[in-house]
Parts: sequence; C-alpha cells; structure tokens
Amino acid sequence: MAGKQTNVLEHEHPIQVVARRTGLTADVIRVWERRYGVVTPERASNSRRLYSDSDVEKLIMLRRATSAGRRIGDVASLPLNKLRELVDQDESAAARLPLRKIEQRPSTGSVMEYFDDCLDAVQRFNSYDIYHSLSDASKSLGIIFLLEDLLRPLVSHIQDECRRGALRDTHYAIAIYSIRAFLSNLVMNEPFVESEYKLICASPAGPVSDIAALRLAAASKSNGWDAIFLGMYGTVDEIIFAQQQSNAQLVAIGITRPADDPLLPNQLRKLRRELNNSIEIVVTGSGTAAYFDVLQEIQANYIQTISELYLILDRVKQDSRLKQ
Repeated sequence: MAGKQTNVLEHEHPIQVVARRTGLTADVIRVWERRYGVVTPERASNSRRLYSDSDVEKLIMLRRATSAGRRIGDVASLPLNKLRELVDQDESAAARLPLRKIEQRPSTGSVMEYFDDCLDAVQRFNSYDIYHSLSDASKSLGIIFLLEDLLRPLVSHIQDECRRGALRDTHYAIAIYSIRAFLSNLVMNEPFVESEYKLICASPAGPVSDIAALRLAAASKSNGWDAIFLGMYGTVDEIIFAQQQSNAQLVAIGITRPADDPLLPNQLRKLRRELNNSIEIVVTGSGTAAYFDVLQEIQANYIQTISELYLILDRVKQDSRLKQ
C-alpha cells in the first residue's frame, strides 16, 4: 500500500539517508518493504519515499536480528519492542562466546595510505607493488580490517573509476589479478589446523566473483574453519558434490556480477533443493541484491560484512555442539 503524500519534515528521511544509517542497501530496503511490509514510508510530493525515525530504528533492529542469524520472514512482523528484546537476547548470547584475538582497529590515515599505495600501483600497472602493499597492510591492519576497510572499498573505487573513464579496463584487470593472487596466497599460507568445521567457498556466477568468494574463504579460515575454495569452477553441481564428499556444514557463495544472469536463480534453487536442510547457505558480493527474492526463497543468509559472517559461523558451531 502506497503511503500518503507529505512535505519533507526534519524527522523524515529519504532512502539514501536511511541506507547509510541502517547499513542496508536501498535495494534490500525496497525488497523488505514489498515482500514483508516491514515499514510503510510516506511519500513526498515528488513521490520519493520518506522514512520516519521509528522506520529507521525498526530497519536497524531487523538488520541486527538477521545479522545474528534470524530469517527476515520470521522477524519482519514483530513489533519494535519485541524486536529490541530479541536483538538484546541474541547479541548477549553472542557476547558470551569466546572472544577472538583481533588487532586494534587502525586509524583512517593508515588505511588510506595503503589504499593510495595500491591505487598508485594500479595506475602504474605494477602488480608487484599492489601485492606487496596488500601484504604489508595484512600485517599492520589484521584480517578483518584488511578485507572490510581496505580491499572492498579499493575494488569498488576501481570499478567506479573505470565506469567514469578515469581508469581503463586494463587497470581493472591488473588490480583483480593482483588481489586474487594475494587472497589465494593468504588462504593457502594460513597455518593449517585440522578442523571439524568446513565450508565450501565458490562463485557460480563466474570468475569475476572470485574475489567475493576468496574474501569469505580468508575470513572463515581466520575463524578456525577449513575453507574449501572452488572459485569459478564451483558450479552448483560441483558445490553439491564437494559438500557431500567433505560433509561441510556451510556453503558460502560470492556474487559480484552479472546482476541479470537468467540461469542463476534456478541454479540457486537447485542448490537448496539438493543440499540437506541443515546445511547453511551464505551469500555476499555487490551483485547479490539483484537476486534477493530468490535468496529469501531458499532461506540463504545474505551478508554484507565479515562481522556478519562471523556471527553465522559461531552460530553454526554452537548448533553443531548442541547436536553432539
């Protein structure tokens, strides 16, 4: 149902502001509105959506609830006070889990120095310098901040610069080649510890999504999981085979682009159909929002940050222990 028209007031916010405040993408907010009716924004005279402060708070609570592993379909209809209680319970439980050692968050200046060094090396077509800037950053920043604060913005910036013509496709190719090599070595060179917790990391949408899948593999290994990386060879049939042979508890998929692959939705449905219902599916990447409806249909966990991945990994571990 469309909201009533109104003039813009101080406490009403356009969707771009709401996306920034909640940590959700505008696409996800629209899908949650359309499919689950989580909020009903009013409309400005130009028909733009306008969200109230309570709408923003509810969306934040829903993001926190889904980050803790809740299904959006299970929590979408809860009133705000019930959502607060649920989120408090989930986050209190997560806080009681053993803490991982995480290096202190670096200053913005430190991240930007590595960012600028990598970008300068991309412009000079110097793969060696890109690789070694990332290697230095990994030692200084730690895995979470390397993946979240440096690598993801760097790839996004290079893509944007290519779209507006400031960089060429050749620059993008050099950058992706170097980042893929660095992440592959990061995954392979992590000290191997045999783990009962395994996940499959793949990019069935094609080789361009390898980076998103590699980020998942690197992050999960730092969390004590055995990451089985299939990359662009991870077609749905191969993912199913690898899961069955390894008894992996989780399948993690990266989707960067294309955002309009006509075959991918049915492939994802097949993945859910063929896997045991107890196997969790995690999906991330800049192209993920385009497939949000099918991801909800197959009850996949859509994540945007490494912290959200860690919450799911910890929940799966906890569930596995309870079953033993």
